[in-house]
Amino acid sequence: MNRIRSFLFLPLLLSTLLLAACGAGGEAPATTLEVDMVEFMFEPKTFNIPAGEEITLELVNNGAIEHNFVILKQGVKADGNFDHNANLEDILFEAQLDPGKSGAFTFTIDEAGDYQVICSIPGHLAAGMAGKLVVK
Repeated sequence: MNRIRSFLFLPLLLSTLLLAACGAGGEAPATTLEVDMVEFMFEPKTFNIPAGEEITLELVNNGAIEHNFVILKQGVKADGNFDHNANLEDILFEAQLDPGKSGAFTFTIDEAGDYQVICSIPGHLAAGMAGKLVVK
């Protein structure tokens, strides 16, 4: 009888250990990003997504003023004086919301790497409204 219990218990134990080992590598990339925008920050500030997959961005503007979520092309770093219209070629994706509004947007980024996320509305980046998108 003990032999039968051991036989049944061993596969369960091995499965549990394998699943635990797989999860130990850190946070898995998300295919849905939930982001709150307020004066003057994104919450969360860092985002992890998989390369080459369609991402759903669930964006909420909990602020009292308009905000946008702009992903700059890889290697582009914006400073506090970013001029949206003058730098359109540096923008990979953007979504904009009025205060109190929410929306769902989709995008795909094929190339792994780090991307800067900003609010390009004048004065918002200078006030600290920036984040980091990590594509794995």
